[in-house]
Amino acid sequence: MLEDDFLRYLQVEKNYSHNTLKSYAFNLQLYPAFLTKHDRSILLADLSPATTRRFIQEQVMQYQIKPRTLQCRISALKSFCEYCVKENYMNHNFMLGVQAPKSDKKIPVYMTLQELKQLFTYLENDTGKFATRNHVLVASFAAYLCNAITSK
Repeated sequence: MLEDDFLRYLQVEKNYSHNTLKSYAFNLQLYPAFLTKHDRSILLADLSPATTRRFIQEQVMQYQIKPRTLQCRISALKSFCEYCVKENYMNHNFMLGVQAPKSDKKIPVYMTLQELKQLFTYLENDTGKFATRNHVLVASFAAYLCNAITSK
């Protein structure tokens, strides 16, 4: 099967991790399922950027997937498409012009004063091999941050 050949190529030639291969395999199953659900051809020659965009729209509108998940799905399809063109399974790129959305940026999480006190208490009582190093690193970083904040 073509998808199996593609995944083997990613594993052997591209050295992709087991988790990445698992993710790609799952994501590659969604596109043919979409095509079948909407009575569209699953032949490589019949795939088009317009159909791919409809697939992406459905993923967002019907399943409310996050931008990072959508990026992974698009990346899997783009890699598969490039592989198919490279190996002469098809002569057109059905992902041409399809772009992944910008990912949602995570808001930084800050330690509370209580958590910071717990960290320093732990470091002061730590007797492990790296205790001194850890204490110096955290104290230096905290001093740097305090200096950066007060000098503004």
